[in-house]
Amino acid sequence: MPPLRYVILRHEHVSDAHYDLMFETLPGSMLATWRSVAWPIESPTPLLRLRDHRRLYLNYEGDLTGGRGSVQRIAEGTCHVEVGEQSVWTIRLLAGAMAHTLRLRQISNEQWQAEPA
Repeated sequence: MPPLRYVILRHEHVSDAHYDLMFETLPGSMLATWRSVAWPIESPTPLLRLRDHRRLYLNYEGDLTGGRGSVQRIAEGTCHVEVGEQSVWTIRLLAGAMAHTLRLRQISNEQWQAEPA
């Protein structure tokens, strides 16, 4: 399977500026998306799981409709995503940012935690 794509967006001009971490799960899929207060993730960091986003965000920067702020691309590239047991995702960033591996673990409902693996 070819490498998957990812993008990290800085979401500003909203009440709480944050980062949106977006990953393909299969080639051409919608983007699995989490909100993070930090990027890069260098220690255990809380995440909020959001609904999957459209692929257009792989390339989009600028204002969002409906007064939802704006996004700026911080990092993009290819990755490998593995969804394991008990809602643990392992994501290896292969290109486009400092190469490293993240482990995302579901805590409850939309609450997740990310940490370097």
